Amino acid sequence: MKRYLPFAIIAAVLVAALTAGALIYQSERAEQLEASKTPIPTPSFDPKEERYNSRGIVTIEEFGDYQCPPCGNAHPILKSIKQEFGDRVRFIFHHFPLIQLHQHAYLASQAAVAAGFQGRFWEMHDLIYQNQAYWSKASDVTPIFIGYARQLGLDTNRFINDLAGAQANAIIVSDIQRGQSFGVKGTPTVFIDGREIPFDDLMKIDNLRNEIKKRLN
Repeated sequence: MKRYLPFAIIAAVLVAALTAGALIYQSERAEQLEASKTPIPTPSFDPKEERYNSRGIVTIEEFGDYQCPPCGNAHPILKSIKQEFGDRVRFIFHHFPLIQLHQHAYLASQAAVAAGFQGRFWEMHDLIYQNQAYWSKASDVTPIFIGYARQLGLDTNRFINDLAGAQANAIIVSDIQRGQSFGVKGTPTVFIDGREIPFDDLMKIDNLRNEIKKRLN
């Protein structure tokens, strides 16, 4: 009997180990199943819906850099076109920060996207461009953009969290990749219904009007 005792002890240990392992597995599996029932948090609005006006007829796509001076010059012209044609134009802004040239451009895009998560993309977009000459010279622009968020009545704590969050970065990277696939190398680059508009024509509002009217007819 004694000679079988070690085997009995080993068997008992194995049974205990297998039982413990089964319990741990069941516990982890239950946690996984419970987690699968919990919906993944999403923004309060779809950033693409904010930037894409699906009711439009003519589509204008801009690849822009918020710290780029020519983009700042083109902004009031494009904004005027958007206001003039309203729902007949679908205006899409793609982030294309030239980080090698403009140290604050990427953070400016993050600020616009973060504001977009609270439904104020275009308002932040306009504020950033309108004040480009001011914040572009600052050594630290984060407090400035937080001030803009506060000015727009945003939840600043959420804005700060979203500023460098994974969702904001994913949107910006996606826009950069889209621009690269279109062969975009500089900003502003603007397409009307897929046709790239030369910069000289972009800066002449009458040329833009005529191009849009021609496509609306």
